[in-house]
Amino acid sequence: MSHQERRRSPRKECLVPLRFRVLDNGNGHDDTVIRLTDYAAGAGTHAHFGMAEGQAQNLSERGVYFVSRERVTVGEDVELFLTIPAELTGRADESVRCSARVVYAQPVEGNSELTGVGVCVRCFEPVVRRRNWPN
Repeated sequence: MSHQERRRSPRKECLVPLRFRVLDNGNGHDDTVIRLTDYAAGAGTHAHFGMAEGQAQNLSERGVYFVSRERVTVGEDVELFLTIPAELTGRADESVRCSARVVYAQPVEGNSELTGVGVCVRCFEPVVRRRNWPN
C-alpha cells in the first residue's frame, strides 16, 4: 500500500452478499420513508420497506464498503443486513443488522452501473430468527 493506513479498525477483505435500505427522514413525513430505486420509474422513486442488494467487499468494526446498483448519496442513513462469515469472526457465521451513514458514494471504475458505497457503522445488532412454534 502506498499510503499509511489511518483507520482505527483494520478492514477485513470479504465478498459477502447484503441487503440494505435507505432511510429518508428529512421529507416532512411523520414515519420513516424507505427509498428504493424503481428501475421502471427511474432513480429516486420512493417505496415503503424497499430492499436493495449489494455485495460487501470489506468490513471493519466501524465501517463497510459495498457495491450495488442502487444509487445512494453521502449523508443518507442506511440499514444493512448481512451475515458475517466465521472466517472473519472466529465464531459461527453471524447474521447482523447495521445502522449506518453513507460517507462515500462513487461510480465503480470500469462499470458505471455500479456504485461503490462506504458507510460508517453506528451499531451492529445480531439478527435472531423467530422460532416457528408448531400449534
